[in-house]
Amino acid sequence: MTDSQNLTFAHFSAADAEQILESVVAPIYAATHADVISSAFYDPDRFLQRVRGYMRSPGFELVTATAKAEPAGLALGYALTAGARWWQGLTTEVDPDAIAENGHRTFALCELMVHPKLQRLGIARAIHDELLRSRPEDRATLLVRDDNTAAQTAYAKWGWTKLGKLQPYPDSPNYDALLLPLRAGAI
Repeated sequence: MTDSQNLTFAHFSAADAEQILESVVAPIYAATHADVISSAFYDPDRFLQRVRGYMRSPGFELVTATAKAEPAGLALGYALTAGARWWQGLTTEVDPDAIAENGHRTFALCELMVHPKLQRLGIARAIHDELLRSRPEDRATLLVRDDNTAAQTAYAKWGWTKLGKLQPYPDSPNYDALLLPLRAGAI
């Protein structure tokens, strides 16, 4: 057993992240999505295409956590630019000011994954905090499946609040779009 106290973190830019996509990111994704991986939306190749798209965005960052020389988990995201596609799938009405982006306002946390054998040990929170602690944006956003009770509970405990419902692709699940202030007074 390990816990969040015994982790080693590494930060990767887009250029550096390409070097670990196949060896670290893809295997953790496959392990954490084993129950849905046969669905077209969760196909591993499609996932890697999405990640490569995120890597072309400004402010991309990937953080990995290693425990006992083995990949334990990761988180990745990027800064939302003006006109970012991120909010286009909203299925609930929200104040337009809440989704106005300028490249500095919001960091999109696209993925947070912990290997199944290491879940429920505080590792997800440690990776989450490691990625967000030095972000220059005012706030962060993420999408969580509306039926993922464990993640919903964790994010609420960590201070995330719901903005609305979102479906980013026609074949994707429905998500709750959440926000977390990274600076005092932000949201």
